[in-house]
Amino acid sequence: MQSSGSNSASTLNGSTLSAACATLTIELSELRNRKGLICVALFAGPDGYPNDPDAAVRSGCFAIDSLPCQLSFDNLPYGWYAAAVHHDEDMDGKLTCNTLGIPKEGIGFSGNPRIWKGIPSFQKSAFEFAPESPEINITMKYLLR
Repeated sequence: MQSSGSNSASTLNGSTLSAACATLTIELSELRNRKGLICVALFAGPDGYPNDPDAAVRSGCFAIDSLPCQLSFDNLPYGWYAAAVHHDEDMDGKLTCNTLGIPKEGIGFSGNPRIWKGIPSFQKSAFEFAPESPEINITMKYLLR
């Protein structure tokens, strides 16, 4: 994943242009600090969701410039997507979990589904990116304090 201090995803992998493209803005709330990086993967379907950033249409890790944090994905075709986010506080490039597999770092998903018994499905996290909805909010959740 590439890192960008400007929080702009326009230079990230999967840059697909089409006649109906725009900028998607993602606002991340409830980040517990500005330490580390925010890693985001945006998926156009359930394949690879949410653990395989190589299957994402856009992905990357970003410095946290402010709280709440905003990220932009430029030239994104309109359509259905799901976003998975993790707060990589220790900057090791992966989601750190305890021995039971419970994340020690913050996680979030588009649609803000309840995280109770595992990762929410693509369908529960899916949102429509359209001219009337160019922005989404993801509330970060920290399962262990």
